[in-house]
Amino acid sequence: MFADRWKQILSLRGDETALWHPGGALSYHALEAAARALPVQSCGRLGRYYLAQGDGPEVTIALLAGFLTGKPVQVVEKDRTRRVPACCVPRNVALVKQTVGSSGVRRCQFFTFAQVAADVDRLHVALGLGQCGAALAPLSVAHSFGLTTTVLQTLLNGLPTHWLPTPFPCGMTEALGMHEDAFLPGVPAMWKAWMISGLDLGRVKLAVSAGSPLTLELEGKVRDSSQLKLHNLYGTSETGAISYDATEAPRTEAGDLGTLLPGVNATTEQGRLLVESDAVGLGYDTVQPGELFHHGRHRTWDCVKLKGGALSYVGCDGAGINVASRKLSPTVIAEKIRQATGVRHVRIHGHTSRDPERVQDVVACIGVTPEQLTCEFKSKACATLAPWEVPRHWRIENPGRVNPDAGRADGMGDVGTQMALPVS
Repeated sequence: MFADRWKQILSLRGDETALWHPGGALSYHALEAAARALPVQSCGRLGRYYLAQGDGPEVTIALLAGFLTGKPVQVVEKDRTRRVPACCVPRNVALVKQTVGSSGVRRCQFFTFAQVAADVDRLHVALGLGQCGAALAPLSVAHSFGLTTTVLQTLLNGLPTHWLPTPFPCGMTEALGMHEDAFLPGVPAMWKAWMISGLDLGRVKLAVSAGSPLTLELEGKVRDSSQLKLHNLYGTSETGAISYDATEAPRTEAGDLGTLLPGVNATTEQGRLLVESDAVGLGYDTVQPGELFHHGRHRTWDCVKLKGGALSYVGCDGAGINVASRKLSPTVIAEKIRQATGVRHVRIHGHTSRDPERVQDVVACIGVTPEQLTCEFKSKACATLAPWEVPRHWRIENPGRVNPDAGRADGMGDVGTQMALPVS
């Protein structure tokens, strides 16, 4: 399936630029040469596979290598450690995502090439990407949103990508100056920063936001400053894109997620969204009780209202913490703090941030005394945390009580439930 598509792209634009990056540019032919030269790796669970980890070019080349040879590709964020799948992987797996998502549990998700292509093609048509000159990628191309809107569009549909290592305005200005009719995807925190910096969006043809709720205020600022409609896109890593606000009119409700994309069917179960489509993956490497993710169906953690094909966001029931569209695992953060401090009683959860684009703050509930919760203790506790994992709020909980739910996958166990003292 992929071979025919790639052959056609090469015949039409093989010598054209496929991927811009700070060090130069790569044509489609150059991408293929690099992909065919890439060494294959081996794993007891995956067999022979390619690891897509690093900057934009490294991820793109590894994806192409896997698609060309029919071997699975595992995509891992640059700053993460690769997770070895906890189960044997089906032979038809083409893509392995490693993500936390709304569940709050870091694990692997498996997809066939047909499922990957269904999502990429659905987005290509719905967003009208064939009318854009290039996709800018100031966001992680190892994250589902960045992956399917940029480098996978390059490999499957021939839309060139301009990859940037950061979303900072200086690099963005230079990149935008190189392209007409650019497609710019970004998370709300990025769009807020671009508005504050006064970034000139005059060459942007299509502006899309995903990853976190888009406020009416931010959408209005983009429209007022650049006369652009900031389109709201919604999906999950398990299902791919689900709904899209394709209208040019401003939304009137903050929860408005647009309408279901063609080929996507949805219902609600106890308020949570259940999605059926040909892009829904094969499943996880480990399954939590009550989850549904197989046979083209996935029950998300998101609570929504569904009226006809119109989707409205209400909230999320998952334990995952959303910090500026980066999904964090409470369990992972809690374990890092335990190892750094020796304190057994640690509970991590998210709390609504005063900054709507940040979405949530990390809260650490610690089983220590007020005298122990010093600046030195916090510094030690955070020594191995990534910047976005660092708690913004600290709480003291009774260290003498042990929660019977100790060891829960959401990181909410192992501590007493009696709150003693809040300390920010």
